[in-house]
Amino acid sequence: MRSAFVECPQKAYWQYFQHYKGGGEISTDLHAGKAFASGLETARRAYYDDNKPEDESFAIGLDVLYKEYGDFVPPPHKANKSLDRLLQAFIYYRKAFPFARDPVQPYRKKDGSSMVELSFALPIEPELLLHPETGEPLIYTGRADMIATYAGALSVYDDKTTSQLGPKWGNQWNRRAQFTGYTWAARAYNIPVTQVIVRGIAILKTEINHAQAITSRLPHHVDEWHYQLIRDLTRAIDCWKNNYFDVNLADACGAYGGCMFQQPCMAVEPDPWLETNFIRKIWNPLARTEETILPEPKND
Repeated sequence: MRSAFVECPQKAYWQYFQHYKGGGEISTDLHAGKAFASGLETARRAYYDDNKPEDESFAIGLDVLYKEYGDFVPPPHKANKSLDRLLQAFIYYRKAFPFARDPVQPYRKKDGSSMVELSFALPIEPELLLHPETGEPLIYTGRADMIATYAGALSVYDDKTTSQLGPKWGNQWNRRAQFTGYTWAARAYNIPVTQVIVRGIAILKTEINHAQAITSRLPHHVDEWHYQLIRDLTRAIDCWKNNYFDVNLADACGAYGGCMFQQPCMAVEPDPWLETNFIRKIWNPLARTEETILPEPKND
């Protein structure tokens, strides 16, 4: 939400404040990535928490991947994210990073359980940053794939499926707010994370390969992120109170194939465009569920 607001406040307003979502096809990349991540998480839990053999753990994860992917059929230009290719990528991951020899290992909590995931919901600034309608503190929520140990350092860990890897692939994570926010949350739970590990699995039509990036998250990085987050959300609150969300009118309008709100944004009356071409869904990050908002009945 913060990223969308910085990109274009008007877009963020329609997408996250009014909950308008595109009514078109399911994102192949998101669907495939979610299925792959669910399989890995299940395999790790079976191995690290349930003490199952590695082969059995990966088999359990493979089954979850299969069920999560379901009967989804990707478009022809996304054939590399088909179920068959994802299953092959999962087997590739099993060979490339066997749990028993993986230098990345989950951090153990005091009760001995592994931190295969870190889910959190924390007030950003309890006495300063309040919801403009309810007066309650604004909550920052998220879910990291794993808190891990690597080379003696506590780390935020994340798996990414991608269509390509290159020499500059790792640079994109150096300043990524997503991982700085995870670091902030971990430290709020007295887990002194100092670095981020991102493991990328490139799934192509004819081959599968991988890369790993390691980047630091020092205290001044986290402080900078937190301060900037407060500034950005303070501006969002001002937009809400003034009933006006600024428009970008620059690269954001055409980036990544074009903003989905271009037509309503160009219209004198955007509401008919929004009501006709979009559906409204509210994502609950705590319950990890999405609820469709039904249109209000119109009086004849």
